[in-house]
Amino acid sequence: MRIITFTLSSLIATAAFADAATNDLRAEFEAYKAASEARIHSLESQVGNRSELSQQEVDDLRVFAERGTIDFEFQGYLRAGYGVDGQGNAQAAFQAPNAESKYRLGNEAETYLETTFIAKTPPEVTGSKDKKFETQIRLAYSIPNSNSATYDSTFSLREAYGTAGGLFEDNPSAGWWAGQRFYSRVQVHMTDFWYRDMSGYGGGIENVAVGDTLKVGAAWIGGSVDSLDSDGTVFVNPDGQLRKDNLDLSLTEIDSLGGEFRALLTYSYFNGDQVESAPGTTNSLRNSHGGSLNLFQINEFDNGIQNLAVLQYGLGAAYNFRAQLALPTGFNAGNTPAEVNTDDFQQFRFIEDFTYSNGKKVSGSATFLYQYLYLGDVPQNVVQWTSAGVRPVYHFNRRYSLATEAGWDYTDQKDGLSGSLFKLTFAPQITPEMSVMSRPALRLFLTYAWWTDDFTGLVGSPTHAGETEGLSAGAQLETWW
Repeated sequence: MRIITFTLSSLIATAAFADAATNDLRAEFEAYKAASEARIHSLESQVGNRSELSQQEVDDLRVFAERGTIDFEFQGYLRAGYGVDGQGNAQAAFQAPNAESKYRLGNEAETYLETTFIAKTPPEVTGSKDKKFETQIRLAYSIPNSNSATYDSTFSLREAYGTAGGLFEDNPSAGWWAGQRFYSRVQVHMTDFWYRDMSGYGGGIENVAVGDTLKVGAAWIGGSVDSLDSDGTVFVNPDGQLRKDNLDLSLTEIDSLGGEFRALLTYSYFNGDQVESAPGTTNSLRNSHGGSLNLFQINEFDNGIQNLAVLQYGLGAAYNFRAQLALPTGFNAGNTPAEVNTDDFQQFRFIEDFTYSNGKKVSGSATFLYQYLYLGDVPQNVVQWTSAGVRPVYHFNRRYSLATEAGWDYTDQKDGLSGSLFKLTFAPQITPEMSVMSRPALRLFLTYAWWTDDFTGLVGSPTHAGETEGLSAGAQLETWW
């Protein structure tokens, strides 16, 4: 009984001590809370009553709070993978003769990387968050796929330029630029075809608002000397890319047909040069003037459909809608004169570029192109190119999908080559979202291509010489950030 009494007394004493300790902690917490609230109230009062805090200091604090880590950006593009043909040889791409691009899904036989570095001048240096100065550098690396070590990787500085924006209070969107840059480039993604590309060295002003629905830009550009084509592949004849001078005018963001209309105009002057059209054969190109007109109609619809329709016409030195001049496709050893009259070049092109993506089970893209090229007073002087393709993607869920691409290219040269190339690819892939343009995309691919007899020995070389069909398979990563 005494033990029980002692035990109960001990428990009561312990409970009383615990209650006292709890009460002490509660009181201490309440006191700390009251003191903290008093300090917060005091600080708020001090900040609110500080007459010496100028408006500029307040603005600087806001800029500092908004900036975070935005003074530097790292962007890029990458495609890399490995593929083989049906016999286990190195993968070769399938592209029709006289076609300027190819359907790319499961048909890219190189690794290509662009790394872009953007340095932004801090607001405390520019004097205002609205005054923006940026410097951009873009490096590119191209590595052809091969089963041997008999190839060279290519490195290129593709951009090195600066911009200055927000300098006009009554026109804040306007900005200046100077250096070497990608300029006025427009692409069909399915074929990696940059059908307008005024990239080069120069300078200009862009995004000048005129009224409520028009922006104007103007630039002086000389074509850059580069060993890489716009799609990242190595030029077959980089020495044949010749410099010319271009004055480029852009009219954009014009309201039209429920979308945006753009008109891009270029005047080009070429001072004459020489080019090696074939090994051991040098041809002179006459100096010439030229002009081009590019019309764009862009529509985006609520159901996830985007459509871009393009009309292009160029002649003389501006025939190719680029900042460089080169001999047009269709010239060969049999029809290239010793002196080429570049004033005679003419080109017309129509393009439809269609994309559908609304986060549902099916997304996709499609394209159609017709091109007419006139080479002047030479044999085989007309080259026509028609292309049509579709890439539907079926999404099993958010991550897993199956992309299928079917493409057809038909080229016809007067009194020369004429025929078709068909390409079909199946590519199971993993992407972050349910969209045809979602990247990164990790994919396997199986590609089958076949072509007409006229193209025997001219497609998929060297692994498909003498054949009219070919097969390739592999794995690829494509991403941008």
